[in-house]
Amino acid sequence: MNTEFSVWEAILYTFLNSFPYMLLVLYSFRGRWRFGKSVTMLLLAAATISQVSLNTFRFFSPYVQNPVFDVIISVIYIGFIFLAVKERFGKLIFTVLILMDLGNLVVVVSKCFEGMFFPQEALLRYHFTYSLFMIPVLSLLITAVYLLILKDITADSDPDSEQSAASGFLWRYLWLIPGVFYIIWTQHFYTSGKPALENALDPLSTGYLLLIDAGSVLIYRTIIRLVAVYEKNARLQTENHALELQKMQYDTMKERVAEMRRTNHDLRHHVVLLKQIRENGDLSALDELIASYPAPILHDQSLIYCENDTLNAVLTYFSEIALKSDIDFSVNISLPEVCFIEKPDIAVIFGNILENAVEACKYIDGKRYIKVIGSYQQKPEQLSFIIENNYKIEPHITESGTFLSSKHKGNGIGISSVRHIVEKYGGDHSFLSDNGVFVVSVIIGK
Repeated sequence: MNTEFSVWEAILYTFLNSFPYMLLVLYSFRGRWRFGKSVTMLLLAAATISQVSLNTFRFFSPYVQNPVFDVIISVIYIGFIFLAVKERFGKLIFTVLILMDLGNLVVVVSKCFEGMFFPQEALLRYHFTYSLFMIPVLSLLITAVYLLILKDITADSDPDSEQSAASGFLWRYLWLIPGVFYIIWTQHFYTSGKPALENALDPLSTGYLLLIDAGSVLIYRTIIRLVAVYEKNARLQTENHALELQKMQYDTMKERVAEMRRTNHDLRHHVVLLKQIRENGDLSALDELIASYPAPILHDQSLIYCENDTLNAVLTYFSEIALKSDIDFSVNISLPEVCFIEKPDIAVIFGNILENAVEACKYIDGKRYIKVIGSYQQKPEQLSFIIENNYKIEPHITESGTFLSSKHKGNGIGISSVRHIVEKYGGDHSFLSDNGVFVVSVIIGK
């Protein structure tokens, strides 16, 4: 049995190297927990007890140098984070690597301070004086890491939002940056040719590691800020898209009003002229009037399709495009102005589907049509709709069911956006094409 330290000293050391970091993750990602508070706290307690028990057993067993314990403890630590927090894989890996780097720094700095004030006890590995220095060092560094990095890591947007999805590809690779710093740190500490304890007790070596970590923190902070700006821009673009649709509806209404005024003005003159022709009995003048009469500018397209301004703007805009493209556009849908679906999401869902429908109809030589049918119920709140259109060119679908874009190489972004938003609200969707008819069915409910 190892007699350099007691059981309670080993327990205290292991507790300080596990519990504060997991608690920091939970606090940083509060609001993103996968389970309720009671279940999450139970998982935290189980993970802490498991790590403390395994490490303590290891210290007082013949297997103290067995690396299997390191692997098992790391799996418990990382597994807890991924199980307790619902976030992007890349963002969680990014966080784990930062905390692993932080943990190593706390251990080294604490041992260095212990060596300065208690040089004999510092040689006893896990003496209680080690933990006494670890507590203030840990408190200081964890506070700094939270304020400079983790405080803003979830301040960008809802992880289920389309804006967060837009930056998802960034997090697939950003974790490589703390990974590189971790390798640099490890390489310096363990490949210097000196024992790890001697390195930790060397103020110059510890100072060098502090400089590496200080530089890495500045880079991590910059990364978090840049991602937040990226997602903010994506959110503003979505909001601008909705505003553009509303402006299009307003412009369309103004154009319709102007058309009605011009038609009423011309009609008064034509009525007077028709009376004169009738009185004179001049049929040739009537033929000339008919021939000179312009094609009808005013059409019977509806300006109001439903109570929701955002959806109405989208439908009005595409009804105008359909009219100019000789597409029969029919709508029968209800959606109140105030509902559980955010306005930008409404614009994205219907805008993308209808844009694809119009594009598909343009290649048809004969009759073209787009049909929108939907209903909304209050309790429980739910929107269900079907958009159907005919097409000529078969859509390209991969083996995984992903639609390929007809406008550029790669996957279609529009349908992916629709799928993401529908899943965000816990809804369901289907995209079916058969015998020249494409049908999109969507159910969105709380």
